Amino acid sequence: MEEKIFTFREFQKITYSKNKKIFFKLKKYIKDNNLENDYEFFKITKDVIVPQNFVGTIPLDKFQIEILPKIPLVENNIEAEKIRFLEILQSIDYFKEKIFSNSKIEIIDKSILEIFIHLFIEEVEKIVKKGLIYKYVDKNENLNVFKGKLDINSHIKYNFSHKERFFMKFDEFSVNSLENIIIKLTIQKLKKVSINPKNKENLNKIGHYFENVSILENSIENLKYLTFDRMNSYYKNAIQWSKIFLNNQSSSIFSTNNGEIPSVLFPMETIFENYIANKLVNIIQEKSYCELLFKIQDSSCSIFSSISLNNTKIDNNILRIRPDIVIKNKNTKEIFILDTKWKVLNKLDDKFKISTEDIYQMLAYVKTYNDRNKNNYTCKKAYLIYPATNMRKNTFSAKDKLIFKTDDFELNIYFVDLSSDENTENSLINVLDNFI
Repeated sequence: MEEKIFTFREFQKITYSKNKKIFFKLKKYIKDNNLENDYEFFKITKDVIVPQNFVGTIPLDKFQIEILPKIPLVENNIEAEKIRFLEILQSIDYFKEKIFSNSKIEIIDKSILEIFIHLFIEEVEKIVKKGLIYKYVDKNENLNVFKGKLDINSHIKYNFSHKERFFMKFDEFSVNSLENIIIKLTIQKLKKVSINPKNKENLNKIGHYFENVSILENSIENLKYLTFDRMNSYYKNAIQWSKIFLNNQSSSIFSTNNGEIPSVLFPMETIFENYIANKLVNIIQEKSYCELLFKIQDSSCSIFSSISLNNTKIDNNILRIRPDIVIKNKNTKEIFILDTKWKVLNKLDDKFKISTEDIYQMLAYVKTYNDRNKNNYTCKKAYLIYPATNMRKNTFSAKDKLIFKTDDFELNIYFVDLSSDENTENSLINVLDNFI
C-alpha cells in the first residue's frame, strides 16, 4: 500500500534524498503560505527542510505531512502519543468549550488533521440526528406576487416597464441559516482535503443532508457574529471545528488556507505554556491552596518606575514585562515568578543548554517585581519549567532539579512529565510545594 502520511518531529531534517516524493510539494506549500519567513515554522536550505516550533498536519494533494512534538509525549508509541496530545489540547484556552467527544477514536493511520475531521463529523452527525435548524432570513426578490414589504427604490429601478412584477423585502423560514451554511462550507473543504477512506465516506454521507443549503455571500465573514442560545446550542461544537478548518488563527492555533487546502498547526511553545498554566490553576483550586494568588501573563509591572525624555516624563508602559505565571503567597508575602520553556536541556553541556537570555530574563523579572512590591512583598525566587524527557541518558527527567543561587536571587529549574495528566499534576505539585 502506498504511504500517504509522512511523519516527522519538530527539528527533524526532511531531506530531498530520502523524501523525493514530497520534498518540492512541501517546499512550495511553505513558500505559498509564508511559513518560513512570516511565521518561522520552517527553515529551508537547498536540500533540507526543518519543521520547527509547531505540531500539526499539512495536506499535500494525496499525501499528508505530520509533525509530532520534538519531545515524545509517550515513549515508543505514536498512537498513544496522539491521544495524549489531544488530552493536552483539551486543557488549553482555545479548546475550553470541550469540543472533543468522549467516543473512542481509531488513531491508527490517522493524522492529527484526520482525527479532527473525524471529530467534526461526529458533531455534525449529532446535528443531523436532531434535525437541521431553520431560521427566518431576510430576502430581496423581484416577484410576480405581492409578498412582505415593497422595496420602493429597487421596484422603480427594475420594474419601471414591468407593471406585473414587485420588488419585495420579506422574511423566509429557510434552511439557509448561517449555522448550516458554515457546516456545508466546511464539509466541502474537507472533502478535498481528507485522504482517510472512512472520513471521506462519512463526509459524503453528512453532506447529503446539506444539499439544499445555499451558500450566501459573506457567510465566513459573518461567522464572528454567530451567537448561541437554547435553540441552536447543539451546533456549537461543530461550529467550533468549522472555525478551525475555515482558516482560523489565534495565539494557540494557526491554520493556513492555500486555496482549498487548510493545514492545522499548533505552536508548541504556546501550547506548553497554556497547558502548564491551566493545570496549575486547577491544582490550586482543587487542592485548596488558599494562601496562593495566581496570575497568568501578568503585565502589572514596568522595568523602570519612570522614563523621561529631555526632562519630560513619558509613558513607562513601553517597557512592561509579562511573565508567564506569577504566584503570590498572602501569608509569607512572597512573590514567585514562573516561565515555561519548550526546550530540551542537556546534562553534559557546560551550561546544561540553558539559554543565557532566559536567565537574564528571569533576573529582570525578579528585580522588577521586587522593586515594585518592596513595601508589601519580596521577590527573590524564579522558576523555569521545562518538559521532562528520557530520550537519552544525558537529558533530564521529572525527578531532576537544578538550583542556581546568589545572595538575593534563586533560579530553580523543574522538569514536568507530560506522559499523562496524572504525572503532569504530580510534577506541578512538587513545584507548588515550594510556595507554601
